[in-house]
Amino acid sequence: MNNTLKYFKGICAIPHGSYNIEKISDYLVNFAVEKGLKYRRDDLKNVIIWKDASAGYENEPGIILQGHMDMVAVKDEGVSLDLEKDSLLLKEEDGYLFAEGTSLGGDDGIAVAMALDILSDDTLSHPALECIFTVNEEVGMDGAMGIDLSDIKGRYLINIDSEEEGVITTSCAGGVRLLSLLEVKRDVKRHGAMYSVELKGLKGGHSGTSIHEGRANACIVLGSLLKELVKKGNTDLVSIYGGEKDNAIPAYASMLIDTDIDTEKFVSIINDFDQKINDKYKGIEDEIKIVVTPVTEDSACDTLCIDKTEVIAEILTEIPDGVIKMCTGIDMVETSLNLGVMRLDDEGFKLDFCLRSSVAKEKEDLKERLGTILAKKGCKLALTGDYPGWEFNPDSKLTKRFADCYNDQYGQKPVVTGVHAGLECGILIEKKKELDCVSVGPNILNIHTTKEKLDLASVERTRKLVLKVMEIKEN
Repeated sequence: MNNTLKYFKGICAIPHGSYNIEKISDYLVNFAVEKGLKYRRDDLKNVIIWKDASAGYENEPGIILQGHMDMVAVKDEGVSLDLEKDSLLLKEEDGYLFAEGTSLGGDDGIAVAMALDILSDDTLSHPALECIFTVNEEVGMDGAMGIDLSDIKGRYLINIDSEEEGVITTSCAGGVRLLSLLEVKRDVKRHGAMYSVELKGLKGGHSGTSIHEGRANACIVLGSLLKELVKKGNTDLVSIYGGEKDNAIPAYASMLIDTDIDTEKFVSIINDFDQKINDKYKGIEDEIKIVVTPVTEDSACDTLCIDKTEVIAEILTEIPDGVIKMCTGIDMVETSLNLGVMRLDDEGFKLDFCLRSSVAKEKEDLKERLGTILAKKGCKLALTGDYPGWEFNPDSKLTKRFADCYNDQYGQKPVVTGVHAGLECGILIEKKKELDCVSVGPNILNIHTTKEKLDLASVERTRKLVLKVMEIKEN
């Protein structure tokens, strides 16, 4: 496999989880020094390495190879490795490479390894190369956000951060996180019976890559049940909770309520709602369960409820949810909204949203629409983590190059699509708008988990494809 696998194994020997990137950044600098290549490292530890065009390619548009140097470093329970200090324990089996008991970091160590392999090979034909290695992509794309591209001359950018061979990614969503706070008072006396209500068994999932499947959002569903209970009698919240991260579809939510609805009617409302929600998501969610537990402890008898239960029920049933708009001309989500986290604490009722769109105006419109709904309910709002999308370019020369080369190499057409999640391409294009980009990569299974596996034959085929694209002349 030439030297790609050699470099990848070298990378796996260096701890390089997000924020722990000092040593991997040093490794890249040392590589450039040893090979006599021009490089630049910034204060964030991003590294750029340059290589001159090979003979006959001096007048061709430059090519940028790009990936990130950090990995999601996770391990199984009981594994003694310190992922801040220790090398991964690699193993090959049935054509796959994996790490025993930990994640592998093929996302995105394989991009770094492939670029180093190409940079080190003086027999290859290519235009001027600029290899951009960013930091902390997995925790907010900090490196791409802060990198200076003023000395970058290349026109074509090949991002090697996809995980499915045969797929050419040509767009991605931009995103922003919206935080909402509704101040409440705990001054409502109890009405009667107190119940714990739990919503369980939902699939959850990534709010970008799974949002098009129509999975139920546990926070939204629980809000609908709360509204039903508020309509049928005096019902107030003691607590409410759901979700873990803004970019994950909540699979669980719970609330503690106090109500004067009599037991028989309460049970009927729960059962009717249970049937309705299971009918609504039939074929999508097959294990939704509503678990109701009476709360009889003496300690709960003196608990006061909050004063804005009805407002909270209105918020949870009036906000948009899931897919907002599909792309024109390509079968993928353009704009979506995910309520990822719901909490009630001493500060008030908190919601944490992830807004995504591959079209900047659509993202702004959704931000305004959601903000207006929340503001009218008395919520305070804050925005954070705003990053740009990457719009599909139907006239992309680089996409055509990859599609033609793929067809020549594999004897079939590739899948040309976009991803409804963030990629660094969107940020880099925002900094250098003339860039023509694609994202490709080999088969990597179960990324970000301890089951991650890298398809070694796929790595070699992907390397070959990238080299074919690089060899094409325009002039």
